[in-house]
Amino acid sequence: MRLILLLIITTLLSSSIDAQKRNSPPRQVIIKGDAERTGILKSDGFTIDFPAAPTRSVEQFEAAYGKTNMVSYRLSTGLGFYGVNYIDFPTVMTDKAEMNLRFDVMKTALLKNPNDRLISETEIVFGDNSGVEYVIENKDATITMRGLFVRQRFFQLLVVTKGRMSKASEKVKTFNRKNIEKFINSFAVTGLPSPKTEAVELPADFGIQMSGSVFTSKFFGFSMTLPKDWIPVEKDQTDVLKDLSAQSAEESGAKFKNLLDLSLNNTEILLFLTKSDLKTSPNDAVFAVAAEKVSFPNFVPRAMTDSYLKTFLEADEKTSKPTSVVKLGGVDFAWIEVENAAQAYKQRIYIANRKGIAFQILLIYRAESELKTLLESMQTIKFSDVQVSPK
Repeated sequence: MRLILLLIITTLLSSSIDAQKRNSPPRQVIIKGDAERTGILKSDGFTIDFPAAPTRSVEQFEAAYGKTNMVSYRLSTGLGFYGVNYIDFPTVMTDKAEMNLRFDVMKTALLKNPNDRLISETEIVFGDNSGVEYVIENKDATITMRGLFVRQRFFQLLVVTKGRMSKASEKVKTFNRKNIEKFINSFAVTGLPSPKTEAVELPADFGIQMSGSVFTSKFFGFSMTLPKDWIPVEKDQTDVLKDLSAQSAEESGAKFKNLLDLSLNNTEILLFLTKSDLKTSPNDAVFAVAAEKVSFPNFVPRAMTDSYLKTFLEADEKTSKPTSVVKLGGVDFAWIEVENAAQAYKQRIYIANRKGIAFQILLIYRAESELKTLLESMQTIKFSDVQVSPK
């Protein structure tokens, strides 16, 4: 069953907001007074009542959709720490599963140390916008973090108070709670810039045809010759595999479930081949083609494969080939290979950005002869809008 589940994992390649590469040191601005503070905050599209003037900094990162900035306001006092961070995504964030995924990433970052303990997790409604609030303790402090999505902007409001809230006296709890609520509840959005782009919806019809051994998608202008004697999986079988994957995700924790919900709701499997007939025998090899709607049409395929290696590898899996780029039909595909030694199979995932959609190819195999057959078929890939010079 683990092998069959991997057939669906190719649909789980959604962008991550993890900062992957710092391109420049933070640029800091020291804010000197209340008037200047209010003006700068409003110029960034929000207001919040810091106890004193914070420091503003901007850090540039390489994200799954290219370079982006994280703007931060920070203030340390004798009684605690206050902060606001925000990141702008290229598109308005509307998918609940996607937002839950970002919240999970935030929670994971807050719980990175062994002594960190989640005290509470509360869903927040901010007008028409979704959010979540985490309260986390470590051995020295209590962290209150509220994440909010407002259109394309992801805000993080942070208060760190000294000591462990669960061990504090009622007087300390009341004092800290009052300061936390005063700061976080003073937050207001005054105006945001327009998003840079819009997510690309999957078409109702991919124009799929099978003519002999040639598979085509008119929408993508894609064609390839399929491996001889491999068997197409029928749609009802594919739907069953999706449901089984969703059931498995329910048992794997909230983060994995959010990832799977996001991808299954936004993915269309265009082609699904197996070496043997699933109705009559076990199967050792798979070839699949899928299209996934992603939040950012300007996504970088290499960043997505890197994110896959960081996010989805299980304890018995290892990277056998890290991210590389190969041309198929004149188009750049980022690809990786993962090996499961215990179950003696390998999988390869290829991703390209076609029309702002994640065009994905998945190979699962046990024998090198199966890989050779699949790679030979992939050499027949063509895209009608790409001219390939003869070798």
